[in-house]
Amino acid sequence: MKFYYLAASILVMSYMGLMAAIADIAAFFPGFSVQVIQTGVTTINLMIIAGASIAGVMSARTTKIKLIFTGLSIVIVGGICGFLFHDTIFFFYLWSVVIGIGIGMFVPTMMSLMVDFFDDEERNKVAGMQTSFINGGGVALTFIGGLLATIAWYYSYLVFLVAVPIMLIFALKLYVNTTAGKTERFEFKKIPKRIAYYAFSIIAFVLLYNVFPANIALFIRESGLGDASLAGGVNAVFMCGGVFFGFIFSKFSFRLGNYLFAVAHTMLLICFFTMCLTQSLAVVFMVAFVGGMSISMTMPQALYSVSIIIPPQLSVPVFSFIASISPSIANFISPTAIGLLSRLVSDSGDSISRYTAAAILAIVFAVIQFTVIRRRLL
Repeated sequence: MKFYYLAASILVMSYMGLMAAIADIAAFFPGFSVQVIQTGVTTINLMIIAGASIAGVMSARTTKIKLIFTGLSIVIVGGICGFLFHDTIFFFYLWSVVIGIGIGMFVPTMMSLMVDFFDDEERNKVAGMQTSFINGGGVALTFIGGLLATIAWYYSYLVFLVAVPIMLIFALKLYVNTTAGKTERFEFKKIPKRIAYYAFSIIAFVLLYNVFPANIALFIRESGLGDASLAGGVNAVFMCGGVFFGFIFSKFSFRLGNYLFAVAHTMLLICFFTMCLTQSLAVVFMVAFVGGMSISMTMPQALYSVSIIIPPQLSVPVFSFIASISPSIANFISPTAIGLLSRLVSDSGDSISRYTAAAILAIVFAVIQFTVIRRRLL
């Protein structure tokens, strides 16, 4: 059961397969800037918020399994339509909307099954391993999406057909074993107040986590360490750091608990601070791995902590908020927030100013997290 549940997690970062084709997409639509193309892909992340919200509301009217099948079906339709109909920028944005809604419906509902299938100790282990599968899926699908893009950019849409075997997994292995039915109607007064803390922790972390991959290509070019293609390798190592720590997460979680949030920000601080000083490509790869481990400290700890304080009847709306809406909000505001802070650091607008700004925020968030847990303010 555990393997099938974890295998379904590879869909979470399936949009990375389309991200790998951005250069080719921009060449296909020469009348539009690269920023417009990037926005078209990141629209998937924005629409995940909408999909997760729909799942949270619909969970009071239907079963988790039906929500899962609906989300997967929407992703499959979006992938096929993107492959077949891709001649205009309108279609490009439309399929991003469709795919984002499908992923948004699927991910939090799938993650909420943790509450139905596993006891407290198993949840802790599964939460860490799930992050490893998510990151590993991101690495694999980025590679596959890049290969497909060599045929034609729209072939990258085929990575979303990974939803087909996942649907079969749920149909053959999970559907027959779950009794997960409708949840209670969503009411804020029933949600434990500590959920707000975990939502803040996710937003604060993702806000900084994205700074490294978003600026690594610019950093490599500015520092003369290589060309933009090298950024893909660094980002792969960054995600591999998350894969590695996910498999050992439970050992640290049992000892450190919510202190892992402060540790994660400290790891990012080390990563950003080192990037501001180094001129060595080897060091860049090493700090990428170190910084990448942070996601397997924060995300699984938040999911595990939430899973043990909420009743099963509220798992879908709460997991929608924690696992999809909060990180998607952070993904959306991260470039603007870091960009504004970096201008206070320097007018240069280079990658170093952004890494410096992120390092400053990492210190602030690490202190806040440590203080909250140390003083037992939850």
